[in-house]
Amino acid sequence: MKFDWSEYLNLAQELAASNEEAKLRSAISRAYYSVFCLARNYLRDILQDPRLSRNKTYDINDHQYVADEFIFNRSKAKKLIKIGENLSRLRQFRNKADYADTVFTLSIYVKTALKIAQDIMTSLSELNRESERTKNL
Repeated sequence: MKFDWSEYLNLAQELAASNEEAKLRSAISRAYYSVFCLARNYLRDILQDPRLSRNKTYDINDHQYVADEFIFNRSKAKKLIKIGENLSRLRQFRNKADYADTVFTLSIYVKTALKIAQDIMTSLSELNRESERTKNL
């Protein structure tokens, strides 16, 4: 059964309701991975990006690659650029939450991360609906 990556955002929202630092840090991480995987799958499955194939035989930094593919998209579509920029920003939050010994204003990072992730998810949902409409024409 295919995993629904949006469930990670639901988990992030549950974790964010806590005052425990580990849960707040985990909320940021899960928020990032929810939309990273959805963005990767959009490129791989909808745009048919061969570099993200399930059978790829070469190494790329998927996290950087996915964000860059949205930012530097051929069509220069603003929605795609915004997804990439937000994904990069959210990845910075995730790296800080996962690796920094001290994160000041963690609650602000969590709130911002959840907002960014929700924005990315909404944009990707719109893109997927547009793709379905185009496919059905």
